[in-house]
Amino acid sequence: MVDDIPIWRIKYLPKNLGEINGREKIKERLKFIIEQNNFPHLLFVGPDAIGKTLIASLFSKEFLGHHFKPNFKLVYANVPLSSEERVEARSDAYISTNRIGSLAGKTITTPAFIQVKIKPFVQLKALGDVPYKILVVKNFEALGSNQQGFRRLMEIYGSNCRMILITTKISNVIDPIISRCQLLLIPPINYDSFKELILKISKRENLEMEDAVIELLYRITEGRVAQSIDLIQLCSISNKVIDINAIYQGFIMSQNELVRSLLLLCLRSEFSKARELSRRIQSNYKYNSQEFFTFLLKELLKLPISKFARNRLINLIAEADFRAIDGQDTDIQVSSLLSKICYFSEFL
Repeated sequence: MVDDIPIWRIKYLPKNLGEINGREKIKERLKFIIEQNNFPHLLFVGPDAIGKTLIASLFSKEFLGHHFKPNFKLVYANVPLSSEERVEARSDAYISTNRIGSLAGKTITTPAFIQVKIKPFVQLKALGDVPYKILVVKNFEALGSNQQGFRRLMEIYGSNCRMILITTKISNVIDPIISRCQLLLIPPINYDSFKELILKISKRENLEMEDAVIELLYRITEGRVAQSIDLIQLCSISNKVIDINAIYQGFIMSQNELVRSLLLLCLRSEFSKARELSRRIQSNYKYNSQEFFTFLLKELLKLPISKFARNRLINLIAEADFRAIDGQDTDIQVSSLLSKICYFSEFL
């Protein structure tokens, strides 16, 4: 399954803040907050896939202690609502009772994402001996214009629920949100901490890795620990001695597997998962839209599908590639292509 976490990543997943490699200043700051038993809303900013969500979750777990499960929630702002959730949001709309003014008689609705995903959680009082609940919102910048509605919730329910917002693009977060949060810049892990972790893994798994291999691994993954562990696990299948060639071959193999998995998700009409995976691929491998479409085409030609389906999908990729040349936003072009493939798969 695409969304399954590889075995090694689970094995070496930190269980608490102290087990996180590097980032000593961040850990000290968060531990101080836990000791004080109080903190403002937080805004975590940093590159994609470096562990911001993991840090937020481990911090919340230590802060809430035994009352973690009922008082913690993680939501993804970039995942679309299901049709059932949208129906629920519309059912909560109400008619304005104002007899004068621009709102007279109009239907008033809260943004659907906030109404369904956020409001039911923040409205309830914290359970147990904790000062408040903790809500973590990943990819917060994806809320776009709905950030104003989210700001009002921060003001109304801030005494009951603290919020940790996670983003890679602080420029896409509105100033009123930023001003209500304490900003924490989460840096990538430094090389010394990265090397310490990789040596620990290689010792426990009886692997042989030279310093040059570890340095290459750090460079091509840009210090992303999860991606590095997955790559080591892939390389260790065939040989316990991991050299530079094995790292390069494993890197290319993992890249191809991810692109193939992306296509399979689209052919199963799982758009939200496909879009999330495409963003991870583009972020990890730094593809522009043309490179991304080229890899899609290569993997498409390997799939056992009919000539009609293959030709139709090739045309869709070609159209997206043509539009991306003049387009301003690569993510929109890629998302459009994925949605068209998902729609087409409904008729296969």
